[in-house]
Amino acid sequence: MTILTWNLCHGRAAGVWAVLQKNLSADLVFLQESDEPEWAGDGVWESIPNRTRGSAVLVKAGRIRRVPVPGYRGWVTGGEWVGGGNNPLFVFSIHAPSGNKTHPRQSYAREVLKILKTLDRIAGDADLVLGGDFNVVCGHRLPGEPVKVTKAELAVLADLAARRLVSCWPAAHPGRPLAQTLRWTGDKTPGKTVPYHCDGLFVPAAWAAGVVCEILTSRVFERSDHYPLVAWVDQPGTPSD
Repeated sequence: MTILTWNLCHGRAAGVWAVLQKNLSADLVFLQESDEPEWAGDGVWESIPNRTRGSAVLVKAGRIRRVPVPGYRGWVTGGEWVGGGNNPLFVFSIHAPSGNKTHPRQSYAREVLKILKTLDRIAGDADLVLGGDFNVVCGHRLPGEPVKVTKAELAVLADLAARRLVSCWPAAHPGRPLAQTLRWTGDKTPGKTVPYHCDGLFVPAAWAAGVVCEILTSRVFERSDHYPLVAWVDQPGTPSD
């Protein structure tokens, strides 16, 4: 199964996304900051209240039974992937929300913890796959890395581990420093090389063996300030036509 997540940067990378998917043919797609995508398969898309863009989950085969996540419309979108799989599977695109004067929010880390708690109640004992822009680090860092993991981020990572969810990129690259998924717009370093790894794909621990995961860093993808993240995972009973 091929899985893709990408923040389209307020829709700026929509055209690149369409070409990427044509060539990648991903089975499961998570989008953030997206207009409603044109898609031949099934999926769900929701805009953030009072905004034109939001998040989407798209599947090449089967269908998505939408499950709303209260308080996070357009930030967290998804539901149950139905269509031939042997086991129940829930899939959600997550964009950790930012607040404003009319709708204040807690820190990104606290909001992600609240989202995970809600999804745990929704999915129960079923398998859960998450993808998106978490706005917190999506893996543990090695000593000496220039960006440190905060206590709040460690709490998020511990919560994900307790739910037996594994981040695909670190699983595929053990012992390597986390690679960059977000190109800081305020970073003055030539080439914007500060390696902030806030985009993630999380799959059940039972799927992690043999996972392949790569960050697509070609300049063509710089229409967005995030790079696409792709994982290839062996998972029995994937929904199919």
